[in-house]
Amino acid sequence: MGGYGQFCAVARALDVLGERWTLLIVRELLLGASSFGDLCRGLPRIPRATLSARLRVLRAAGVVDGYRLTDVGAALAPVVRELARWAITTDSAALGEDDLDTAALTWDMRRRVDVAALPDRRVVLAIEFTDRPSSDSRFWLHLSRTGVDLCRDDTGAPVDIWLTTPTRAATEWWLGNLSWQQLLRQPGVQVHGDHALQRQLPRWFTRYLFTPENLGVN
Repeated sequence: MGGYGQFCAVARALDVLGERWTLLIVRELLLGASSFGDLCRGLPRIPRATLSARLRVLRAAGVVDGYRLTDVGAALAPVVRELARWAITTDSAALGEDDLDTAALTWDMRRRVDVAALPDRRVVLAIEFTDRPSSDSRFWLHLSRTGVDLCRDDTGAPVDIWLTTPTRAATEWWLGNLSWQQLLRQPGVQVHGDHALQRQLPRWFTRYLFTPENLGVN
């Protein structure tokens, strides 16, 4: 596709970054994605052909080398951060029902675990989203200080904590709009399992990178 054909620096930047999904690919790489599979899991709705095409453009522009950002690409971090700030501070980008995605949410949870805060044994956290079809309703996080795994199938490992929740309530907590205690008071939210681990659970996750608190938004 042709570019905008304008001398303006904004237009020239958008020639590289303005296509659908492109900046989200940059976001995923900023957050640690290091393979095609990682990108697919962080962007579960992107067609694989589209992902391949966008990566080719980013590589040609010198933004990406393999599956890592170059210095040029890493310099986009403030741009991504300010876009998040804009979305949080304006009603123009309010969270809608179509924005609720259990796969994307749980993948972000997987990569935002503070492993140093975990117990000294493996813990299994099962999450059931009560308003989703069976194919998107249950996820298992296997948490340990040596690694974190996200499963969409029950491996048979004993579950230490069950969290059942509507998708929006869990998402609002993850975004920083609800505290853990506020989440537990939302309709349809229940937590079962080891009581000591339940009390520790909020400390295991650093939550969404661009919470209002992290962005300095009141």
